[in-house]
Amino acid sequence: MATRLNAVDWERRGDKAWSKAALVKEYFRRAARWSAAYECDARGPFFDIAACVDPTIRADQQVVDEVVEKIALGGGGWNVKQLTPFILHWAALRATPGIVWSPELEDPFEPLILLFERGGAFHTENGEVNLEWKSVSMAGWRKRATDAPMPSLAPDALDQIDRSGSTAQFGYVIGPLD
Repeated sequence: MATRLNAVDWERRGDKAWSKAALVKEYFRRAARWSAAYECDARGPFFDIAACVDPTIRADQQVVDEVVEKIALGGGGWNVKQLTPFILHWAALRATPGIVWSPELEDPFEPLILLFERGGAFHTENGEVNLEWKSVSMAGWRKRATDAPMPSLAPDALDQIDRSGSTAQFGYVIGPLD
């Protein structure tokens, strides 16, 4: 996971705002399901899910520090720096033999990793996740537990979300330089 995060180009890409908004909503859905399953007392949607499952399993602190530093230098922003330890602790939990959870609970952080890999990060302000041309309200994130899952996280499906969203909002498909 550290390698994957280190490979992200943190340059923001507004042309991917629609798929990134869909990925944030999918993360909220998954985080809400994990929160309910493990009775996590998280106030906001971005929290240490691994600590709810088993607080004794943590990622190597040196790895966490190195990845956070690289993200800071690369322009990932405050929100990503705050999330990175949670993502790395989750990866450590997943790699630990003997940890078992319901197969109905999907990897909570995969939508956020895909969001980052689609170009850049996000920032939060005024109770919203800002994604350039789109924003997603954080209010009621727990209610998303019963939402239908995204049909596909495949790149082609995400690209189609962006084409449709761009066309609906601007009347044409915007590109990375728009």
